[in-house]
Amino acid sequence: MLRQSLFAGIMSAAALAGGWIPGLYGQSPSLGFGASAQAQEISNAEITSYARSLLAIEPRRVEAYNEIKGMAGGSVPRVVCNETQEINRLSGGVRGIAVNYCQQAKKVIETNGLTVSRFNQLTLLLQANPAVKQRIQAELLRLQQAGNQ
Repeated sequence: MLRQSLFAGIMSAAALAGGWIPGLYGQSPSLGFGASAQAQEISNAEITSYARSLLAIEPRRVEAYNEIKGMAGGSVPRVVCNETQEINRLSGGVRGIAVNYCQQAKKVIETNGLTVSRFNQLTLLLQANPAVKQRIQAELLRLQQAGNQ
């Protein structure tokens, strides 16, 4: 049950990641990057890198979302890491949390061997292609069961 809840949270974050390096906005907790998908072959190494990134980013995303929600009185503004104008419109404290989260997420993604652009492409492919989604889900489960986050 706990594994399913964590998996659902990670997949919802990935599905909504077309906003905050992985974005914070709306009523559901989401942090994402904006990008357009390109139909490319996806290696097993990229699937693993993407899944590892999601597992590492998710706790940070939830923490940032909750901090912003508390500061913003319950409503979380739309935050998209690669939309500088939107970030600059946020109030000081909220902007600081958003910028910190975006920097951390970018570092995690790059540490796992992906560019932000490729991470975004994979996110969009995940949303559009059931086979890609299935591969990522299987890798997330494998990593969780192995304890390799």
